[in-house]
Amino acid sequence: MKIFTFILTFVILSSCVDSKKTIHEQTNIELKLVDNIHIKKRLNETDSIRLNNEQTELFVKEWNNAKSEGLYKMGPEFWIIVKLKNDSIRKFRTNSNLIKEKNDWTYSLSDSTLISSFWKPEYPFAKPENYNPISFLEQVSSTLKTEKDTLRIGMTMIGDFPIDWVKEEHIEYLIKLLESKEICGCYLNPLSSYIPTDDFAEKGGYAGIFIKAYKEKRKVELGLYSCPKVDEKLNAELRKWWKKRK
Repeated sequence: MKIFTFILTFVILSSCVDSKKTIHEQTNIELKLVDNIHIKKRLNETDSIRLNNEQTELFVKEWNNAKSEGLYKMGPEFWIIVKLKNDSIRKFRTNSNLIKEKNDWTYSLSDSTLISSFWKPEYPFAKPENYNPISFLEQVSSTLKTEKDTLRIGMTMIGDFPIDWVKEEHIEYLIKLLESKEICGCYLNPLSSYIPTDDFAEKGGYAGIFIKAYKEKRKVELGLYSCPKVDEKLNAELRKWWKKRK
C-alpha cells in the first residue's frame, strides 16, 4: 500500500511539473522578424504609439531576458502589440515591471519604468517631422487583428507638416499608388471634436494629396481629420504634370 501511494504521488507531481512547464513556456522575439511594435492603454482602442527603433530593440531585449515569476494576477496598465513580418501578432500585458503574454504566467523586466517611458502621457501624439510620406502610409495601412474584427490603425498627429515634407525622391513612389484603393486609417488631429471611427481612407487618396502639395510648393493640409479617397480627376492632372516634368 505504501509503495502504491508513493507511485501515485510521484505520478501526480510529475504531471504538475509537465503542465507547469507548458504554462510558462516563453517564446523569444527575433528582432529581425519584427515589423513594428505599438503601445496602447487598452487593447481595442485606436490611440497607440509606435515604438521607434531604439525602443523596439529595448523591448525585445527586455522580454527575451525577462525572469519567470510564476502565476500572478494583475490588471494591465499597458498593452504591447508586436506585429511580425509574417503578419502574425503577439500581444503582451504589462504593469510596472511585470509582463505576461498568453496566460497568467508572469515575468519581470529589469526596468520597472521602461514600458511607461514608451507611452509619454504628457505628449502621446506623433508629429509630422517624425515621418515621411512613405512611413506615414505604412503606418496608416497597418492593421491589427483583434478577437472581434480587424482594426485599422489611424494616425493621430499634432503639429503642422513642414513645407518640404514631400520631397522629389518620394514622387515616383507616390505616383504608383495613386489608383490604390487599399483601405487604411484616417488622419486625426487630437484637437478635433469628431473622431471618424466608422470611416476609412484609401492609400491613393493620401498619395494624391501629398503629390499635389509638392506640385504647388505648399504644406500638406489634412485639417482636423481626413479620410481621403482616390480622386480620378486629380490623379489624371498629377500624372500629366509628372510626365511633363520628367
